[in-house]
Parts: sequence; structure tokens; C-alpha cells
Amino acid sequence: MPPDTENHDELELDLQRYELRRGGRVLRLEKIPMELLIFLVENKDRLVGRETIIERLWGKDVFLDTEQGINTAVRKIRQALRDDPELPKFLQTVVGKGYRFVGHIAVIGEGTRSTHAPVVQPSTPTLEAPGQQDWSSRANRPKTRMVLATLALLAIAAIALRYSGILDRWFPRHPAIRSIAVLPLKNLSGNPADDYFADGMTDELITNLAKISSLRVTSYTSVAKYKGTTKPLPQIGQDLHVDAVLEGSVVRAGDQIRITTQLIYAPGDQHLWAEEYQRALRDVLSLQREVARDVAQEVRVTLTPSDQSRLATAGTIDPAAYESYLRGRSYWNQRNEASLHKAIEQFNKAVEIEPTYAAAYSGIADCYTTMGYLSYLDPLDAFPQARTAATKAIALDPTLAEAHASLAYYNLYHAWNWEEAEKEFKRAIELNPNYATAHEWYSYYLSAMGRFDEAWTEIQRARELDPLSVIISTDVGFNYFYRRDYDGAITQLRATLAVSPKFPLAHLWLGRAYQQKHMYKEAIEEFNKTDAALPEWVVTIAGIGNTYGEWGKRAEAKQVLSRLHELSNHKYVTPYGVALVYAGLDDKNQAFAWLNKAFEGRNHWLVWLNRDPRLDRVRADPRFADLKSRVGLP
Repeated sequence: MPPDTENHDELELDLQRYELRRGGRVLRLEKIPMELLIFLVENKDRLVGRETIIERLWGKDVFLDTEQGINTAVRKIRQALRDDPELPKFLQTVVGKGYRFVGHIAVIGEGTRSTHAPVVQPSTPTLEAPGQQDWSSRANRPKTRMVLATLALLAIAAIALRYSGILDRWFPRHPAIRSIAVLPLKNLSGNPADDYFADGMTDELITNLAKISSLRVTSYTSVAKYKGTTKPLPQIGQDLHVDAVLEGSVVRAGDQIRITTQLIYAPGDQHLWAEEYQRALRDVLSLQREVARDVAQEVRVTLTPSDQSRLATAGTIDPAAYESYLRGRSYWNQRNEASLHKAIEQFNKAVEIEPTYAAAYSGIADCYTTMGYLSYLDPLDAFPQARTAATKAIALDPTLAEAHASLAYYNLYHAWNWEEAEKEFKRAIELNPNYATAHEWYSYYLSAMGRFDEAWTEIQRARELDPLSVIISTDVGFNYFYRRDYDGAITQLRATLAVSPKFPLAHLWLGRAYQQKHMYKEAIEEFNKTDAALPEWVVTIAGIGNTYGEWGKRAEAKQVLSRLHELSNHKYVTPYGVALVYAGLDDKNQAFAWLNKAFEGRNHWLVWLNRDPRLDRVRADPRFADLKSRVGLP
């Protein structure tokens, strides 16, 4: 059946109300796609060239990436019309030429705009004769021809420069944008309990923008500090070292969600672009990727084929599963033992509702890797569950960088498969070059392998992507520590604590650095601050016992051993920590007995056998080389 006679009567284009409707329901189209649709419908069955579209929609003298703008507008029109580009029923593409609208659509309010207006052809500029000058005189004809020839050459040069993109690079609307921060979206739902939803949407929008390889995107942990801020945008841009800031709001009403966004050139507080999106909540995954593509167009970055693949239209998601996922990410971002358990609970709810939800499986993997590393769970319980969840996530979505990073973490800290760990870290970074955590964790691997220059590059890249992250700032000190540059570690960690005086991990690593400088009193003071913030954390307690042993305070060290024994009655106590206390007491037999228990339990701290200076007292013992060989360390 010819396209014109197919039953598409339910589609209406209302010119007066500026609406596209299907069966009376308004279909969302932004301004540029709507203008293009109207223009193509006005010229139904006629081929409309791309240059003509550019002139109609943007004018002659605007310097934008109009080619990409047309492609985006056409894509949005097809999405609204449910048109297949391979078998089009509405919008045909004539390769290298333009587009032709061939479908049937009821046009309402035709009196305001002609539905068959002629295609506008680019006009040839004419010069009107100025008043009294006799341009037709024989004496002035050479001058006239010269002026006209010069103007023609200038016009040709301007066109060439414009379409080659050179003029746009010489005289851009604003300086090039290569970095961006997404500020926390404002929750306009009227219910503070929905803050987690707005925060989660911010995090997911950052994740999607971060998939654009040529754009540096600041991580969520840094931008979260600006929630509800009144600080001027130029100052925020300077703090985060970014060219542009994306800010906006989110409203959720029933099964609908509306996001408004605006892009600001930060140094000049210059408004560049604004848009509003409204979708059903089940289409939120596609919405997030659409916003990312639109931002890429506005900042004029080129999307590589890999970028385009990663930002391809996503499927739908059950709203209840999505809400559980966002709650899980909210708990995950808190990174303490109780919140990690709550995060796992929410992620599990999400996959119960939506069994193919790859991002939720990746969230489960993130939680278990962290629980294992911090010794909140026995490594034999935590890391295999992380591997199962990460593997499931990758099977569902091989492009998920977070899942590859978690799988790499498992291979580093539990499987002790160094080659596979590095491969997965590199794959995660390839998929999302802006994923700060992947760079951070890869720096751990490189430090453990003794590749300190490469480790330094990775941790600095993580810091660049997440400049206000206290964890990453602390990890810079961690990097100094394992290179045995204790003065550098002390300087760095003091700077971290100057910004975040109560951050427990910074106190922990500062205490370790003081210990290696034989500043035992100062070390114990720092460990006690960590212990106060994280009560009964065996990592801190073991560090206190090791320090007392080295300091010669044997009674205090033995009290720590008793405390660890008591704790083991109701929680996991890492044998590596007990071994450290015995190493501090210079009891080599007990130290190796507990190190062997750590090996039997595949304790992840054994990855640091080559680097941990607290084991120097037992390092010369032949049993140490044997243990290192069994772990497989190079």
C-alpha cells in the first residue's frame, strides 16, 4: 500500500498551538526539531537540501555545528513519529542531498503558515546603486568590475571558510569547551524526601556525559559539594577547573519526569543553551543519553563512533526498579558499612523487579568490592559475590565501565590475576575515560606492581576528574607512602585534613607515615582519631598494635591482640592485621602463622607484601619469599 494511503490519521501537526499530537496526546519535540518538521511538511514530497535547512533554521551567518544539529533534529523527529530510517514511512533521506517528507499528517491551523510554501533557495546578493554616483559611466566600469569581483571573491571565501569550519574556529561564539561540571539538579517535586531522586539523576547524567571521550567531566563526589550553593558560577568553574557548567532541575509527578537544563560558559557566566525535556519515567534511560548527546552538540565536541555507540538510545526501565537503583547509589555514595549494606539491599530490589538491569548488578559489585577491601566482610564472602555481579552486568551490557572496573578489582585483590586485572582496568578506562574511580583503582594496581610513575599518572588523572574528592586526595598520600616518600605523604595528608579535618582515612594514612618517621606518639594520636570515627574497625586497631610493638610498648601491643580476639567473636578480623601486631612485636613465628592464615583466606592485603614497610622486620626471613611466591607477586 502506498505510504499516502496508510492509516496515519492519528498524527496531527497543530501550527497555531505549535504541537505534534498522536491520537490527541502531545508528543514532545524541542524547538529545532519542531521547526524542521514544520518546514519539511510545508514542502511535502519535495526534496529539501541541507543548505536550505541550515538557512531556514539557523540563518546565513551563524557559526554552529549545523550538520550535527540537523542530524540530531532528524533523529528526534523520527523518534517522535516512530519512523524507521531503513524503511521510512514519513521522512526519507536522500544521501548527500537532503530530506523529503512523504507521509500523511493532518495539519491544523494552515492559515497561519502555508503548507506548500516553496522551498527557499539561497538568494544571490545584489548591490543597489548608491544615489548620485554614475556607476554606468564608461570611466567607472573597470572600478565597478573590480569592486564586484572583490566582493564575489570575499563571498566565496566566506562560504568556504564557513563550511570548512575554519571561520568557526577563528571566531567562535565562545572559547572551546573541553571540560564540564554538572551541578546537582534541584529537586522541584516539593518533597525533600525526593532529594535522592534528583541526586541520582545528576549522577546518572554525569555518567552518560562521561562516556564522551573528548570531554572532561567532573565526577559526582566533587560537584555534590555545590548542592544548594549560592556561589557564583565563575567561582565554581574555577574551583573545579572546568570551562562550562550544566545546571538545572528535575520534577517527578506520577509516571512523568521533567528535566530543565541550561549550559553556562563558566568564566564569563555566559548563557549558551537551555532545554526542557519531559518523558515517561520508564523512558528515563533514553532521556539521559539524549541530554548527553544534546550537550555534546552544543559544546561542539565530535562524537567518535565509540562515543555514539555508548550513547545509543537505551531501552525502557521499570520505574520502581529505577527508584531502587537511585536509592542504592545514594547509599553507595556514603561509603560506610551500614550504608553499603543498605545499598546492596536496594540494588537487589532493582534486579528483582528488572532482572536485566545491568547497572544495578554493577552497583552490587561496587558494594561488595568495597566491603571486601575495608574488611567489613570476609574476603571469601565479599569478593566472589562482587565477581558474580560484575560478570552478570558485563554479560547484559559489555560497555558498562563500572562493571569492568569492579571485575578488575576482583582480579587484583582476590584472584591475584595481575594480567587480567590490568586488562579489565584498561577496558574500563577505554569505555569511560572520565571514570575517576577506574583511574584511582588502576593506580592501586600499578603501585602494587611497583610501577610508581604510571601509578602517579593515574592518580593525578583521577584527581583532575574529581578535584574535590577527599578520598582521591588521601590516595595521593597513599601513593607517596608506598613509594616510601613519607615526607611527601605527610605534606599531602595534612593538606587533605586542612580541607576535611574529620576524614578518617586521611588520619589513618597520616598515622602510618608518622610511624615510619618514628614519630610514634603522633602516629597513635592519628590512629585514635580514625578509631573514634570508625569504631571497631580492625584495620585501625591492627595499626595501633603494630605501632606499639615497634615503639617498644609491648604491654599495649598485647592488649591490642586481646581486643582483636574479642572482636573476632562477632565480626570478621583480618589475619593480616593480627600478623602485623606480631611483626611489630618481632615475633616472627606468630607473624608467619597469621600470614599463612591470611593466605588461606585469600586476604587482599597480601597484594601489598612487596610494599608494606610494616613487614620489614620479617622480610629477610626465607618464609617471606615463599609466601610472596605463593601469592604470585612479581
